[in-house]
Amino acid sequence: MSSSELSAALRRRPGHAGDEEGSSIIEFVVLTAVLLVPVVYLIVAVSSLQVASYASVGAADQAAKMHATAENPEDSASRAEAAVSAALADYDIDASQAEISIDCPAGSCEDDGDLVSVTVDVTVPVPLLSSLGSWDPTLATVSSNSVQVRAQ
Repeated sequence: MSSSELSAALRRRPGHAGDEEGSSIIEFVVLTAVLLVPVVYLIVAVSSLQVASYASVGAADQAAKMHATAENPEDSASRAEAAVSAALADYDIDASQAEISIDCPAGSCEDDGDLVSVTVDVTVPVPLLSSLGSWDPTLATVSSNSVQVRAQ
């Protein structure tokens, strides 16, 4: 066996089925699309849940403070709703995605020392999906509660 035949035999790989030039690029693109796109979508979904969580905590806390420190009891609910709207706007969440409930465990929120409990529920939509007819795609609902002592 001559040296040229030997080098040709060594260059041949067992199981080599022919010219596969360029197939690694196609495999990379397909695997990237199949694996990377769902991972990025999952990260976006988890991020939107985290944003809603931070927003609901801040909104509930500020609403309870605004309700508890209102000088006029008639204005306390509107102050709390305004605080929720402002806190949600800081996180680019529409106020229509939130439900606010204000409770006074003692039955009254008008006297000093009464507890004011505010719960804010934020509905998190599925990322990149819009509402289709009557179907509203919801990923989760995040809820936060805050309690403050009324003082004037």
